[in-house]
Amino acid sequence: MTSAQGRLRSLVHVSVDNVVDAANQCADGMRHEVPERVWRDIKNVEELALASDVATVHFLGQELSIDDEDATIALVFPRGQPCGPVDTTAVVVDPHGEARKIFWRQHNLASQDTMNEGFESFLHGPVTRGHYQKVVRAKLITLLGKSGCKVITFPSIDDDEMFAKVSMDRSGEVIKHLAQRFSYPMPFREEAYTRVKPHGVYQGHTPMYRGRKAVPAYGPYDVEIGNSMQDFRTVDEIRILEMQLQSLVSLEEMQRQGVISKYFAVAQHKDIVQLHSEWLQQRTVRRFSSSAATFAMVCEIPQYGTKTGIVRNFFGEEICFFFRWFAFYTRMLGPLGFCGLICWLLAEYRPSVRQSVPIGFSAIMVVWATVFNQLFRNRMAQAAQEWGMKDYEAASQSFDRADYISELEGTWAQWRRRVCSQLIIALFCCTFVGVISVIEQRKKDETEADGDDGTFFRDHGTLIVVSAIKVTSIAWGYVAPVLANMQNHRTQARYDDALTAMLAVVKIFVTLWNFVYVAFIKYWTSPTCATTLEAASLRVWGERHLPANLTVRAEAMNEMRKYSYVSNHTRLGEMVCIHGCFPASSEYAHEGTTLNCYLMLKKELIMFFIVHVAYTIVFLVIPLLKVKLEVLLELRKAEQMKQTGRLRLTQYSWLQFQAKCPAYEYLSWGGSRVEDFLECAIGYALITCFGIVFPPLAFLGFLGNLIEFRLLAYRMTHVTCRPFPRGASGIGVWMFVFDAISSTAVVVNVLLISFFLYPLRSCPMHHRLFIFIVLEHALLGVRSIIDVAIPDEPLDVRRIDDFNAHFRKTMVKYPPL
Repeated sequence: MTSAQGRLRSLVHVSVDNVVDAANQCADGMRHEVPERVWRDIKNVEELALASDVATVHFLGQELSIDDEDATIALVFPRGQPCGPVDTTAVVVDPHGEARKIFWRQHNLASQDTMNEGFESFLHGPVTRGHYQKVVRAKLITLLGKSGCKVITFPSIDDDEMFAKVSMDRSGEVIKHLAQRFSYPMPFREEAYTRVKPHGVYQGHTPMYRGRKAVPAYGPYDVEIGNSMQDFRTVDEIRILEMQLQSLVSLEEMQRQGVISKYFAVAQHKDIVQLHSEWLQQRTVRRFSSSAATFAMVCEIPQYGTKTGIVRNFFGEEICFFFRWFAFYTRMLGPLGFCGLICWLLAEYRPSVRQSVPIGFSAIMVVWATVFNQLFRNRMAQAAQEWGMKDYEAASQSFDRADYISELEGTWAQWRRRVCSQLIIALFCCTFVGVISVIEQRKKDETEADGDDGTFFRDHGTLIVVSAIKVTSIAWGYVAPVLANMQNHRTQARYDDALTAMLAVVKIFVTLWNFVYVAFIKYWTSPTCATTLEAASLRVWGERHLPANLTVRAEAMNEMRKYSYVSNHTRLGEMVCIHGCFPASSEYAHEGTTLNCYLMLKKELIMFFIVHVAYTIVFLVIPLLKVKLEVLLELRKAEQMKQTGRLRLTQYSWLQFQAKCPAYEYLSWGGSRVEDFLECAIGYALITCFGIVFPPLAFLGFLGNLIEFRLLAYRMTHVTCRPFPRGASGIGVWMFVFDAISSTAVVVNVLLISFFLYPLRSCPMHHRLFIFIVLEHALLGVRSIIDVAIPDEPLDVRRIDDFNAHFRKTMVKYPPL
């Protein structure tokens, strides 16, 4: 480190009052309110920042200075007008009550003393927004200093924000005592096992191994045995520092009040470079071209366990589990996709086996879905054990949400809220069913009219249906958070589970309902009636499509008679009605002919799947463009300030770029775990439930996943602001969602075989019901056998758990009797 950089660091450590004033005021028009020494220090900081040999990199087309040293968590303070967005003259009516929401922490008894010092000016009534934020920020900086944290501040390039870099010494005493205070789980070193003697199947003097990988025991950190535990990683420092911050203040409430505009875990540039080279680039091609290596990676099937270490150490176990699931899903989808292609080719070119292909492929589909879920559950248990995440709940998830109202807990008001939210869910689903019914009726009316006027729904019906599904899903995405918040969940984990359940149930229902309607309901609810069978056939086929040959026409009428019935419940008396599903073409109407509902279902499935994949890809690319645009706008603003002589820092920095990146949270351009899983769940539901209608759908899903996986990895590395690394024992409630989809797929597949596909659709109703019951129970029995054969928790997990429990007992120091 150069002397200039050392002087830069020392100058940035200004006093608490100076930091707060600098963050609260604007460089233009309010200089008289800031002490002259602060301006002198800031001027020196700027000169040294420009003169020192701080490294710069090119990122997304911009030159950035690397300023991530001594930065674990970054806090962004908005500055006062006219440069910043804060109206410093606005009035805070109850400053003491607002500050209490930030500093009073129910789980930290010491926080009660925090309000007794530093807030004297709030006891005399309303204060200005500028004074309120100055006092709150000063208190925050003081608390961080008392906690042993290191705080470094600097202004943004356009002077509208003040950044605070917060960090701890990863090998210092502070982080060790905080880890002990929060009972933070840490793995033991291999050297700690030397005292363990061999017994039974345990060889002793070493941890248990799974293959070539050691599976250490985890235990709550203890300063006395700290030398026996592994060193803290960057993610450990982030978690412990966040726990300490959340024990002092409510960061969520500070953001809600506008005291801070953003807070995020800092992504070190060297870590991003490592992620990009090892996770986003093909190793062999990288020797020749870096750009080609990135594109080549799209064609490589993601490995289940490859690169898990760097992904886990950067994003945490929660996100790592998602990518492990996605990689495993993509790899398992490959064989199913090729099997679907083979089945489709057999059905197209071997008419003799065409009728048995759907039955065989449905059995393959059910077995595949069950094996996939059980194998991943099996591997999930192993990973949770290796990472010390078994039965884990992140400490940060135990904090109360800022929107939680404790007074509602256990009251009738909260019960009414939750019942009301369930009724709204039901009403929303019923409304969507009505919309689809109207669209289908308009399509039917325009088709039967067989004219050139009013053909919009007839010509574009498939696209209209797919658009209605997507628009409804997007609309529900905005309604669901409101309902989840209405239920007044105390912790973020409970809120996330409730939101996941609402989104998954409704969005998957919205996605599947139209296909369910076409396959099973349209036949009974969309008849076409006329005085004679020929007249009714003219309405559904159209006069232009009736065969001219009288013999062929007679055969077509005979086949159509199987799909007709006589109704006495019409206003015109006795009428001949044709069911909603009938032979698609009068030219080829014969036994086993293709029905219109089959062609419609197949067309809408393909259209929706293509739109779904394209929609996902587009919304992964848009955030990249959005971030770049925001950076360019901020640079343009800085250039304008430079021309007027108001610019202080001329180099755009790495942390400022990260502050512009969208957060990894729901309804953010940066994506979220809920939304990422939901897109996968919708594709999974389509493939498992209706894949037998068009077997190559699984192969299309496989190709789409290859692209989507790499785009998600690129977005998480380069576009999304680094999320706080959360721990997790698995994929949580999503495992239940995929199990539920697999169980639903059994019923849907058997219904398709028994009632929709030839030859069983031609059997009498009681025969079809019998076949449905037999096939359903047979497939459910196969699922049960697979569940038993592949246990949720492998035997090696139990054996290693037993050994690690024994080892932990040897590390406990009992007091003498």
